[in-house]
Amino acid sequence: MISSIGWIDFSSEHRDRVRTVLDLLAEKGVVDELGIGVIRDAFADLLFPGISTIQTRAKYFLIVPRLLKNYEDLTDRQRRNQSLSNFLAEREKQCRIRLVEKYSKQENLGIIGVSFGTRADRDVHRQPSSVYWNGLRTFGIIKTDLSRDEYCYRHSGHRPSISLLLKECKEERGDDVDAEEVSRSPVITLPTAPDWPERIAITLHRNEASFLRQQIVATRPQSLLGQILMDASAQDQFLALSQNASFADLATLPFIKKLPSPELRQIVMRAKLFWELLYGAHIRYNCLLQESFGTSTLAREYASQWAAWRQGMRAFPWSQWDSEAMWAYVLKAGGRVRGFTKKFVERWIELAGSLPPQNSMFDECVIRQEKNNKHGHARLRIDNRSEQVSGWIGIDRLNYRLPQAWRIVGDIHQAESGKEGNHA
Repeated sequence: MISSIGWIDFSSEHRDRVRTVLDLLAEKGVVDELGIGVIRDAFADLLFPGISTIQTRAKYFLIVPRLLKNYEDLTDRQRRNQSLSNFLAEREKQCRIRLVEKYSKQENLGIIGVSFGTRADRDVHRQPSSVYWNGLRTFGIIKTDLSRDEYCYRHSGHRPSISLLLKECKEERGDDVDAEEVSRSPVITLPTAPDWPERIAITLHRNEASFLRQQIVATRPQSLLGQILMDASAQDQFLALSQNASFADLATLPFIKKLPSPELRQIVMRAKLFWELLYGAHIRYNCLLQESFGTSTLAREYASQWAAWRQGMRAFPWSQWDSEAMWAYVLKAGGRVRGFTKKFVERWIELAGSLPPQNSMFDECVIRQEKNNKHGHARLRIDNRSEQVSGWIGIDRLNYRLPQAWRIVGDIHQAESGKEGNHA
């Protein structure tokens, strides 16, 4: 029997979240077997708001709103003949084809849908407008609280435009406040691009980079992303990291200690310490899997990692850790932690502090959490006799969207420094 995943589609916002999870399942080391994802996401939202793990290049922060503007510029008749949703699907596909033609299917440029080449009969499941929607709202480029699908419905041409209604009624203004809101463009004024979209490029023009920097700094100045973009020295240090740098590498950069906000400095440090603590749970989880279903070679390798983690905990800076502050971050970011996950995290941290000589209490903690989190799909369940594992299972590092933020900041810096071509 072929397995499949399904969900009840209550809203477009839920659907986008599920699609994001499904996209992530294809990446190594991101499946959240022990249920700590909500804490990871809370830290990431505070550090790098508006950035997601499936964003590729900064240019899409300009491509999508320009397409929305293009739809607004259509005549009322044209808008009635094509919904905004269909318009975006078609125009985003055209953008992908033009970019592929320009760059000859280079895989490392971050062109969304590059694997489809110039084919017009196939396209990605997650359009750029979906991938970048939350970021566009976060940075105030689109002023709306609506999900992408809700926005498309409300602003599609199947609804008579307010300007047309007012014209027919020979009135300059209507009395309906909501109607007036629909008529006013939620997309802010964008940098000029006279040759858009014929000369589209994946790189930013200098004026686009300055626009994007200003929007991020103005809307999220207290985030790490905002601080990096408003400080040239911080930006240089940040971009000097390799694309595969760990969050621990970032946390030790000199500018982190000089951040003007004590709270932000603490968030960075506690994000780093959180993974140092919970990495042990993931090591122990893999030790158990290898002992039961794996190979003796990997069992010895992970046992060695476990011994190193235990040794590292003896030097852990407990004075810098604050579990209550961590839960406050989750609440601030709008996350909801399930009760059993909160108990698991607190119990694990307690064990990390006391380091009992035997592993049984650590094992019990991990086994219980996987069962609560995965239910009948838990690999460590008693009745599992057919499991086979060939390598690491679950999260292997927490970078809190660092690689994606590094790419976005790099795009902005390169364009402003004149290192990218001046293309629209």
